[in-house]
Order: sequence, then C-alpha cells, then structure tokens
Amino acid sequence: MNFTTVKSARLFEEVSRQIGEQIQSGRFSPGAKLPNERDLASTFAVSRHVVREALRSLESLGQIELRKGAAGGAFVATSGPQPLTKIMRGMVAVGGIDLAQLTEARLAIESAVIKAALERTDEAGFAALDANIDQAERQTLAGDLALKTQTNVQFHVLVAELTGNPILIMMMKSLMSILSDFIAEFGSVMGVDVIRSRRRFMKHMRAGDAERAVSEMERHLKILHQHYLDAAKKAQKRRGKLNG
Repeated sequence: MNFTTVKSARLFEEVSRQIGEQIQSGRFSPGAKLPNERDLASTFAVSRHVVREALRSLESLGQIELRKGAAGGAFVATSGPQPLTKIMRGMVAVGGIDLAQLTEARLAIESAVIKAALERTDEAGFAALDANIDQAERQTLAGDLALKTQTNVQFHVLVAELTGNPILIMMMKSLMSILSDFIAEFGSVMGVDVIRSRRRFMKHMRAGDAERAVSEMERHLKILHQHYLDAAKKAQKRRGKLNG
C-alpha cells in the first residue's frame, strides 16, 4: 500500500481520497477486501472513527461495500460507477468539465430522479430521507462541517436509490463523486439553509407534488452553484496573492 500519514484538517475526507485513488489505480481490484479499521487507522495515523467515516463516504459513492458479520469488512465494489466516474474525473483533470457543466447535468438528472423516485417510493423511503436530514441538521448545529457535507451528498444518492433504476443510481453516484472533488477543493459552502430546503423538498414529496419538489431542488442547486463560484473566485485570488 502506498498510503501516507494524514495531516489534513478534514481527516476523513483525505483518508477517503487516498483509498479512492488506490481503488481507481487498480491497487485494489473489484471484490478485494480492504485492511480492517484498526490497520487503516494505524497506517493513516488517525482514529478508527475517522476511518469509519471515510469508509461510509466511499460506500455512499458506490466505491466500496460494507459487509457485516464474521466475514465482513470493507470490500471494493464489484459493480457501480467506477468506470464512468474515472472518465469524468479524467475530464475534470484536463479541464473538460467545469462547475457550470456539473450543475447543468445535475439539474437535468436530479429532475428525472425525483420524478421516478416519487412514483416508486413508499413511507419507508421517505423515512430514510428524513433520517438523513435529521443527521445533517445535528452535524450542522454541532459545527461538524465535514460530516454534514458528506451526509448532504449522500441525500442525493438516497433519492436516486429510491428509483430502483441502476442507471440513474450509477449516474447520481458518479456526479456526487465529482461534486465531492469540488467540495474537497473549496470546502463546505452552505449551512442550515440546506436543511430548510430539504424540509421543503420533503413536504412536496410527501404531497406527491413532483413539480414543486423538482423546483425546490433546482432552486437549491442554483444557490449552491453560486456559492461555489464565489468560493472559486476567492481561492483564485488567494493563489494570485501567494504567487504575486
């Protein structure tokens, strides 16, 4: 393994990034079992809690599968968005995908996902979304920005999973993986306003009003897009000062 000791302020995100890179490089093949939490914690010089959150993040993006029981552990996913995500990440790296294009794609796909989810989900599905929102709210109020950001990202994957459509799920996971790269670069940009938007979204979902649910999600994504544009400009100015 070519892991390095982690010193980032957002520890679990850095652990997640390094493991993800090892998976994408082929160091861990599909179906392979990752080292256990204790060994990973020792390798990265972080707590097992940090490792656990990193693994949950990778699971939400479809890169690994967490299995319980005596033969359980973290295993590299044998199917999922890896090929598509790898292609999209490569396009981002060479400037082939920018934030505006990511937002445009999300607006189109989220709309289709919401409509399909509303046609097929039940109260149990709504409850899972509510639980995610409650968790994000607790993390936001506690000031745990890294964890609440991952929980907010996972919300979109949960909505996609309610469709039961593997293609929509794969596309959503890939988009969320690319979004996570932007978040890692610019940091968390929204707070309790996300929770309020989620509550409005769920009100429309439970009322069976797909049009209003889509409208609320689109409004949120456009606000988020502007926040990231502002964050990118600030980052660019900081880099300019450092290079000046």
